[in-house]
Amino acid sequence: MFAKLDVPSQRPNDADVIIVGAGMVGAAIACLLASQGRSVRLIETRLPAPFSPEQPLDLRVSAISQASVALLDLAGAWQHLQQMRLCPYRRLETWEQAGCATRFSAEELGLPQLGYIIENRLIQLALLRRIEDFANIQTHTPAAVQSLRQGSEHATLLLDDGTELQASWVLACDGAESLTRRLAGIGVSRFEYRQHCMLINIDTDFAQEDITWQQFTPSGPRAFLPLPGQHGSLVWYDSPARIRALSAMDNDTLAAEVRQAFPTRLGGFRVTGKGSFPLVRRHANDYHAGRVVLLGDAAHTINPLAGQGVNLGFKDVACWSDLLGAAGDDWQDADLARRYEWRRRPDNMLMQSGMD
Repeated sequence: MFAKLDVPSQRPNDADVIIVGAGMVGAAIACLLASQGRSVRLIETRLPAPFSPEQPLDLRVSAISQASVALLDLAGAWQHLQQMRLCPYRRLETWEQAGCATRFSAEELGLPQLGYIIENRLIQLALLRRIEDFANIQTHTPAAVQSLRQGSEHATLLLDDGTELQASWVLACDGAESLTRRLAGIGVSRFEYRQHCMLINIDTDFAQEDITWQQFTPSGPRAFLPLPGQHGSLVWYDSPARIRALSAMDNDTLAAEVRQAFPTRLGGFRVTGKGSFPLVRRHANDYHAGRVVLLGDAAHTINPLAGQGVNLGFKDVACWSDLLGAAGDDWQDADLARRYEWRRRPDNMLMQSGMD
């Protein structure tokens, strides 16, 4: 139990909720809580570059589920995303051996689409655009958390510019290497896969169809995600040494390697961008400590094979928003954090296991 802080109940920098991290998850929960009338302080070290239709597509994309679309619509951001760029997909195929594919289609499920492939940065930008509509959200950027003090009813953050903020809840949405999680004393279980992942953006000879597919091979999965127009995203899992070698190649040499490794259904294409990273699964030992609650990658990361990480994060957002909204006058009750973990941990663990 933390000792109660001896601070005034109302100060200029007091808020109901402080959110650390204005990425997709942090910006989404800010919108939903502000729509409930909560006063929000949003802290972010660096905002994304503005959108321009002429920009090349980003490497980091997500397969947004229909449930996440509904959440983004509820947050008021979906309308802004539709004005940028996204790619619906209506069919999904997975296979290990030729002729033994598992197929899903939106038509069979009675849905207009299975989901959308969207650049992560554009999701964040759409949410930040929506945040501009709220007088009860104040954004601190560029700003970083320096220290955290906890009391039984409040938490206080000191920022690197000397600003001190206090709130009933601090939501850690600052990613897989969350500083807020560490300051709150929450440990994390970590498992490093013996694989790295390479993302490759391509321009294709023909406009993309509405299908995404995954092929499982002895060295690791290979996947294709459709992007708007004549563009696509390839995902290549392999040994760290193999991915390092691929990353060192120029685009033409890499394209030749892709033609050897990926199915011929890709057709003609040109490599336009590439990046790689090690695969690491993380799960926080607790989702809360005192007045600090973890959401999104700060609480859990999964194998990015199906681009589902942000969908789990948005489920965290929906859960916390629902709990706080339903609590009424008891929205400061510490039991809300325990209920949040009871609801979200089993689902996140199940998805982590499924992605392995």
